[in-house]
Amino acid sequence: MEKELEKYRASRAEKYRETKKILWRPSFSVQGLGFSRLTSWFQRHPVDRRDEEVLPWFILFLKVLFWILLWGFFIQIEFGTVFFFLSMFYWVYSSMQANTRKPWEPSAYSVFNENCEAIDGTLNAEQFERELKFGAGAVSAN
Repeated sequence: MEKELEKYRASRAEKYRETKKILWRPSFSVQGLGFSRLTSWFQRHPVDRRDEEVLPWFILFLKVLFWILLWGFFIQIEFGTVFFFLSMFYWVYSSMQANTRKPWEPSAYSVFNENCEAIDGTLNAEQFERELKFGAGAVSAN
């Protein structure tokens, strides 16, 4: 069982890497447009992916800093509580927007996944029944 699980995890990791490679391919070509020097430079100098990981955190930091400054301003004009609650309502609304899941990530609803595959940690009917009959310790981790 462990070998099958390792093989499954390896295949999922390979599928994830392949999907990620496909997503990072450019969808256009600059061949024949006089950009051969530019494209050859980019081929010799790969993009540093660390910048792509740091930039969203920096932008988030600037947004939080701006929000704190605005909140301080609204406190000065005695509308701090109103600003706080309105901004929290906006935060809840904006976090419910669609398309926040990456294309390679599985959906929380198993019917939308390939082969109706459930995500880790999902409680299904068979597991629930085993827990009721034999106790929580009888359920295996896989």
